[in-house]
This record gives sequence, C-alpha cells and structure tokens, in this order.
Amino acid sequence: MYNNKYFELKERFDKQLIGYDSYNEELKKLINNIIIDIQEANIKGLPEQVKNIAANIDQVFIAPEIKKRFDNLIMNELEIAERKTVLKSKMRVLYCAVTSYCNVKCIMCSIINNKWELPDKAVSNIIESMPYLENVIWQGGEVFLYKNFTKLMDAAGKHKVNQKIVTNGLLLNESVIDKLISYNVDFGISIDGLSKDVYEYIRVGGDFDVLINNLKLLKKCRSNFVNAKTNWVLNVLVMKKNINQIESFPEFAAEYGFSKLCINAFGPDFLSTEENIFHYNKNIEFEKKIIEIKEILNIKCKKLGIELFDSLPDYSMKYEKNEEVHSSADSDKPKPENNLKKNLFCQVPWRMLFVDSDGTVRPECFCDREHTAGDISKNTIDEIWNNEVMQEYRKNIINNTQHTICKKDCLERRIPEKVLNNVVNPNMFWWEDHNAVY
Repeated sequence: MYNNKYFELKERFDKQLIGYDSYNEELKKLINNIIIDIQEANIKGLPEQVKNIAANIDQVFIAPEIKKRFDNLIMNELEIAERKTVLKSKMRVLYCAVTSYCNVKCIMCSIINNKWELPDKAVSNIIESMPYLENVIWQGGEVFLYKNFTKLMDAAGKHKVNQKIVTNGLLLNESVIDKLISYNVDFGISIDGLSKDVYEYIRVGGDFDVLINNLKLLKKCRSNFVNAKTNWVLNVLVMKKNINQIESFPEFAAEYGFSKLCINAFGPDFLSTEENIFHYNKNIEFEKKIIEIKEILNIKCKKLGIELFDSLPDYSMKYEKNEEVHSSADSDKPKPENNLKKNLFCQVPWRMLFVDSDGTVRPECFCDREHTAGDISKNTIDEIWNNEVMQEYRKNIINNTQHTICKKDCLERRIPEKVLNNVVNPNMFWWEDHNAVY
C-alpha cells in the first residue's frame, strides 16, 4: 500500500518524470497520510488496520531529522491498538507548567501560591525528550518569568517540535514576538474580559491598555513574516462577571488576528465560588443563557472563519420535548462489552504528560489531581511514563472503568472529544523550510 506508493514515486523520480521539488512534496504528503491514517484507524477502533499500515511502511524513506519522531509515533499507535499498558514508545506530547510565578493574580487562580519553578534537572530531562516529541505546550504562571524558558524554547525549535505558549500577553515585546514567530510558536493568550473594568476585575494587577497595545504589536510583527505558520488562540474562561461579553469574543478574535477561540467553563476546583455559575450559582435562566451563547458563538465563528473549541456544558437536552428525550434514551443504555472496548474512551494516557505548576504530573491538565502520576522534581519522565498510576489510567480506559479514575468533565463530555482522541500531529513537516533528503 504505502510501500508501493513510495516505489512508484521513486521510480518516477529516477526516470526524471518529475523533478526534485515535486518528488519532495509528494513524499511529504505520503508520510503525512501515513501518520493521519494510522491515528484515525486507532480513533475508530480498527486495530487490524493499524497493524496493516505499520506493516506496509518499512520501505518508505524517512528523513533522518524526523526518523526518531516518526518511528516513535508508529510504535505508539501500535501499542494503543494492542492495548498495551507498559509502553516502549516515548511520550509524544508534553504539556508543561514551567513556573507558578505570575505578573497578575487572577480571581480564579491559586497557582501563584505554589512558588515553584521547573528545576534544572527536569529541564535537561525534557530537552533529552525533544527528538521524540511532536507537540509541546508551555504555560505558567507566566512563562516569560521563567529563567530557563528561552533555553527550552530554543531546544524545541532546534528539534522542530511544534510549540504552543499559554500566556496573559502582558510581557510581550517586539524582540520576544519576533523570536516566537520565527519558531512558528502558537500563542494561546488568556483574555477573560473585553472591557477594562471586567478584564482588570478578573486579572488583578493586569492592565487592559497594555494588553491591547501588545495585541496590536503582535499583529504588526506578524505582518513582517510573510510565511509565518504560527496560530493565535484566544482562551476565555466563562464566569458570572463576563458572561454578558462572551457572545462578542468572535469579533474581538477576528479583529486581532486570532484563528481559534477556546471557550471554557469555570471549573469546580477554581477559586471564587461567587463567580462559579456552573457549579454553585446556576439556575434555569443561566442554563438557557448558555444554550443561547453556544448557538451564537457557533454561528459567528463559522461566519468569521474562526475555529471554535467550545467546552461549555450542553444543557439543550433538558429543554427538548419529552418524547424527543425518550427517543434518545437507547443511546444511554450500556452497549455490549465488545463495542465498549472497540473504541477507547480516551487516548491521552498513551500519548502525553502534563506537568502542573507544583511539579506534580498527570496525563492531562483536566485529569483528577487526586490521581497524580509523579513529581517532575523527584522523578524522570521515563520513570513516570510507565509507573503504576499511568498503567492504572490505561487499564481503566481499556476495561471501560474510567469512571473510577477520570473526572466528570471528561465522563460527561464537557471536554471535547477532539481533545480526548485527537490526531496529535497531522503534519510531520509543519515547519516550512524542511526538505526530505533523497
């Protein structure tokens, strides 16, 4: 299948029927198709298809600079298909808080109280993992306050790892922005208010005017990089104070060049119960308001060409006609055991680790803090990757008993399925200047 396509491509090149540029582009497409197809086969619960793909790619040429990453990806997908709980493959995605220190004190956040930074030993450990990593997400606190952040970012850039930064955007300047864009780093900027009073009420110590000036600077700097591949994500946390502004975030995103809008609900473990309208202060009017907001966001984002990640709860079923609700009751009935095991509820514990702002580690940031898998200050990544807790996550998901270890946000699908079972990297050649070597 894939081997044959490669042989056909190579033959056309050898016979000079196509030039080097065409050969190179077609080879990239073939490799990208392989990594998309094998991941999608796992998501659909087709283990035999995964094995067939893996068995038919051994002759395809893989450039040396991506071979470790590619081979690790294939091994990992095979281990998912085989329902392995102890993995030979290495972590593919790292979500890492590098510091708890921050330049603002948000009303919902207690991270700043941890007074923690990623230790030097852990920095070295992470850099050693770079050849295998596909994606890395850096967050804080505020990442730009961390002394070793440039070192980590440079190491990821050297190994062509797809990087994303979660920041409040207040410490950006032209030299930092230029470097980030040159590395094609994705920006996730957290902005919870569209007016000075709301923004500064939520992000205590922040300056809305500085934020707006930095967003304008960011947009200006990007215009200097014609081939920039960086994406900007606007992160919004919905709460009582800003609920009446949420519908206007698509226009704000479009104005300042954001390509994605991520809307999240105020979590049960956040500070400020007064602002937590999803767990402590909700009512019928609120739930109907959320239904309306979700519809408006979806319409506006489609119109403006902005990708929407909506993690707000779906209350619409509660207000549909009884017969419609009853007609869907069958979908809630337990399915036969074979069907339950065909598709994994979540593939995160096979693919990634999250380092929290106190050094504790779990598969993802939304996983239960009661089930931490280790401490990056005390354990290496390899020690954590296959320890008893990580094996427990994998076993419970395989056995469809994830309710014993996973949070309700995931079980009730408030976390989008594209997050739980995402194609990690749909483009092995995401940076523009990469060339395969014949």
